[in-house]
Amino acid sequence: MGEPGATEVFEAVRPKLHGVAYRMTGSVSDADDICQEAWLRWQATDRTEVREPEGFLVRTVTRLCLDRLKSAAVRREHYVGPWLPEPLVSDVGNPPREAEVDPAHAAELADSLTYAFLVVLDELDPVERAVVLLHDVFGYPFRDVAAAVGRGEAAVRQTASRARQRIRAEHHPTRRPSDPEVAQLMAQMLTALAAGDVEALMACLAPDVVSLDDGGPKQRAARRPVVGPDRVARLWTNLAKRGAHLTTRFVDVNGRPGLLLSDGDEPFIVMSVEIDDAGRVSRIFSQLNPDKLTHLRP
Repeated sequence: MGEPGATEVFEAVRPKLHGVAYRMTGSVSDADDICQEAWLRWQATDRTEVREPEGFLVRTVTRLCLDRLKSAAVRREHYVGPWLPEPLVSDVGNPPREAEVDPAHAAELADSLTYAFLVVLDELDPVERAVVLLHDVFGYPFRDVAAAVGRGEAAVRQTASRARQRIRAEHHPTRRPSDPEVAQLMAQMLTALAAGDVEALMACLAPDVVSLDDGGPKQRAARRPVVGPDRVARLWTNLAKRGAHLTTRFVDVNGRPGLLLSDGDEPFIVMSVEIDDAGRVSRIFSQLNPDKLTHLRP
């Protein structure tokens, strides 16, 4: 057991550590493992020599994430179909607990947890990802970010600038729709799907809508992004017919309204959407890979 105070210090910063690790890896299980390893290292450290416990722990978690991503690179290169992160699912109105932050920063922190942002973040190399998260999302100064990734401060600033350009090129955030607006639109989609009404479903979709389905190697799913309202509507109408036995529940998915479809007690699909300025669905993210839903089992 650690000395008195060690546990309290670690637990106070654990939500932030888990938030960094989850965003870096896209995996709940990896984030849990990394936080556990950070705790073991924290216990084994001479804490009298640590001036800034939070900085020490964030550096530790960042380096563990970089090591984890390096070892997973080959597996990711051979991944079957689109890759999506493991979903964070909670009851409606009870989003994932994050570290305490300034209210003015809370919306930015929440936006960085969405599927739309995480998919773009995954396109960056691991160091770029760490720099953007630590500086732009969590607000650490470049001096601390440089120490975490093991590079000079000037190099880290250049990395941040390059990564931001890539994010802007891929991620086009529009107005942030309210949760009731998203939930209402998803309810309209469900009604159309239940009726097998392709035209009604298409009316909910943007002209450039894209559906990304992560089935991994074990679950049948589209192996490439499905583009366009007609193709997306027919894809989901066919899925609805095959999944007529599934139960559907509104949940929060990564802090935004989403759906959990279950086969008995087994989670089968977790779905979330992104909405454009016209109030239509522009992106559908569906996680079907059973290996990425194990943490949702009762």
